[in-house]
Amino acid sequence: MRTPPPNPPRPPGGPPPRGPTPPPRGPTPPPRGPTPPRGGAAPKAGPPPRPPVKPPAAKRAARKLPGWLARAQRLLLQPTQEWATIAGEFTSAGPIYRRYLVPMAAIGPIAATLGAIIPPGERGSLLGKFPIELGAAVQAGVLEYLLNLVGVYALALAIDVIGGSVGGQRNRVQALKVAAYGSTPYWLASVFALFPKIEPLGILLGLYSVRLFALGLPACMKVARDKTAAFTLLTIIAAALIVLVITAIITRLAVA
Repeated sequence: MRTPPPNPPRPPGGPPPRGPTPPPRGPTPPPRGPTPPRGGAAPKAGPPPRPPVKPPAAKRAARKLPGWLARAQRLLLQPTQEWATIAGEFTSAGPIYRRYLVPMAAIGPIAATLGAIIPPGERGSLLGKFPIELGAAVQAGVLEYLLNLVGVYALALAIDVIGGSVGGQRNRVQALKVAAYGSTPYWLASVFALFPKIEPLGILLGLYSVRLFALGLPACMKVARDKTAAFTLLTIIAAALIVLVITAIITRLAVA
């Protein structure tokens, strides 16, 4: 059997050689457009899908309380745990005043001044109610605020001296902690001065300070448990005397 001769070379400009066409080089591009599913008609075109709707927030996040107000809240709701934290804090008198006493001691004077502006223009105190003019009410509020800050330090000095006499430690900063933070119910209850007719109710709420003193004195002043009751009683007597002196000064200024 004769072998066919090979194809002669293609002359320039001549016709293409006959025979099978070689396969194209490179990958075959994918077909354009979606491929209809097998065994059925192509899906009908519809509107584009809607973006998912975000569910509304159930509640807005509560605003964070200021540091001094958050501490007051913890002292009222979790006094034992908060006193343990306070007793271990390394601080001085300055931060205690700036971060806590400056705003807390202003509650009562501001409330009393605003209460004196509201008709019939009265100011209440432990010694009763008495009429007062606007100018005298502002002066009394400023003076009461300053006396509150001084009174806390005077109470801290008394706690320091009493603590040494009953076998506790002598530490003025720790004593200031007790005087400042233990008076928290008294500071908060002084908001009732805004309404002189119901101010005695605030005095009753302020008596919760007795419990805070009873918990704070052993934690901060390292006094024995069997002497805590006597230490607390003496501290309450000292605090009551300071409050009476401040009230007498404010009343004399307002009435004069």
